[in-house]
This record gives sequence, structure tokens and C-alpha cells, in this order.
Amino acid sequence: MQSDLTDLYAKSPETKNLTEKQMKVFNASIRLFSLKGYANTSTKEIADFAEVSEGSIFKHFTNKHGLLNAILKPLIDSLLPDVLHEFSRKTLLTSYPSLQEFVNTIIKDRIQFIKKNILVVKIFLSEILYDSSIRNDLFKAFPKEFIEDLNNEISQMKERKILVDWPNDQIVRFLAANLAGYVVQHYIYFPKQQWDEDAEVEHLIDFIVKGLTPDKS
Repeated sequence: MQSDLTDLYAKSPETKNLTEKQMKVFNASIRLFSLKGYANTSTKEIADFAEVSEGSIFKHFTNKHGLLNAILKPLIDSLLPDVLHEFSRKTLLTSYPSLQEFVNTIIKDRIQFIKKNILVVKIFLSEILYDSSIRNDLFKAFPKEFIEDLNNEISQMKERKILVDWPNDQIVRFLAANLAGYVVQHYIYFPKQQWDEDAEVEHLIDFIVKGLTPDKS
């Protein structure tokens, strides 16, 4: 799955009817919030980057927080459920022959998705760390079907003795924490640092597989 959030924003109720000028402001805010951070970006900078008057921002989005809300609300309310539904349908509804193949598919799929949408992902991750209301909205947005599909996949692998017999939520946290650590280090904190991406992704996958493999002794 290689969903592009730009395409999804174009279909979202909150953003699909933006005028050309409003879309310039919206895209400029994504670019600048991602590069400088929400708190360090002024509406004047956004207006200059979008080549519009500062009043154009206030007319539609009211203020800078209105712009942030226009980015995050569709992501949480509409885009995230759609992305997770697609991910569930194409990735989770499969019987994997090994834990290695399951982890390999999950990690590589998510990394490619994150790389393709890194600007929005950076804004989302930055704000979720500091805003408890955004975190709460995020948890509510996870589709019930996605959670059920993920739990079923994990339970089936535990029954087949190819996955460690831990509670499902702990396994999910282990996967998510390791993936998040990799993403934050490489694409957010040190995006210009050179590294062998293919080798490090394989090392990440091997580390997770070894951690989740049942003890055969």
C-alpha cells in the first residue's frame, strides 16, 4: 500500500473545497510547520511562502491554529481511518508463513508510507507529543475493524507457535515503539545524516523478529 496523503486531503470534507489560493496557504503551512515547527512559524512567513496576503489566511482559517487544525483534523477524523482500513485489507488479511515475513511486510510498508508523507507525519508526531487532546482524538480514530484484524493476525500466529505468547497489546507496542524510534531518528531528528537504509531496515526487522520469536528451549 502506498497511499499519498495529498490525494486523500483532496477528497477529505475539510479540505476538498479549498480555493487555489487557500490551497497555497494550506501547502505552505505544511511545509513550514514541518521544517520549522508549528510554534516557530508565523502567519506572515506562511503568507510570504504562499505568495498571498496575510489577510488571506485569517479570512478562511481564522488564525495559525486554524491552519494546524485543518492539517490534523482530516488526518485523524478521515484520513487515518481510511489508511488503516486499506492497510488492514491489503496487509493484515493474509496468513503469513513466518514471523519474519509478517514483520518484514509491516515494517517496510509503514516506512514507505511515512517517507512518502514525511512532512505531514513530522507535524503530526510533533504535536501529538505535546497535545493530550490530539492524542485522545487519535486513539478514538482507530477503526474497530483494524484493531480486530490486527488482533486476529497476532492471535493466529501465537496459536501456530511462531510468535511469543505475550498479550496482544504488548506485542503491538513493541512493534510500534521500535518502528517509531527508527522513523524519529532517521527522518525527523537527523534527516540529513547518511546511512545505509536497506541494511538498517533489515537490522530493525531482525531485531524485532528475534524479540518476538518464542523460546524453543
